[in-house]
Amino acid sequence: MKFVFRLWAICLGLLLISAGMSKIDSPLATLASIYSYQIPLPDWLANASAHCLPWVEILLGFLLIIGVWPFAVTSAAILLLALFTFLTSQAWWRGLPIECGCMDFSGIHPALAFLETPAGSTLRNLFLLMTTAAMAVFQKNHPASKDRTP
Repeated sequence: MKFVFRLWAICLGLLLISAGMSKIDSPLATLASIYSYQIPLPDWLANASAHCLPWVEILLGFLLIIGVWPFAVTSAAILLLALFTFLTSQAWWRGLPIECGCMDFSGIHPALAFLETPAGSTLRNLFLLMTTAAMAVFQKNHPASKDRTP
């Protein structure tokens, strides 16, 4: 089971790195994506989020891949995924015509463009959140999976 956790951590890490890399060179596009969710945020917080979010995703992805502080990093990833799930689900519920702002899956296959809609993003984020939370519970209860310090 530890192999499954490591494999999931690596896959989630690669996904987070890819999402962060897609945003890192375009903070204005990220800011526009943040505003499209129509959440009442102060401008300074929206700007800070647009500049920091890609780096947070890349850092979390890197730490998931190398396996340092697995429970703490997995917990931080769960918080980030919970935030993403909340944002996309409220956009879906309110009928906002948004794209999640992370990655374009339609380049892989046109049917995957659904994952960029509010409904698709919510379902994708919910899957990632639940799977990562299940792995965190396993990791917390499995004695061989204790945190390693660098």
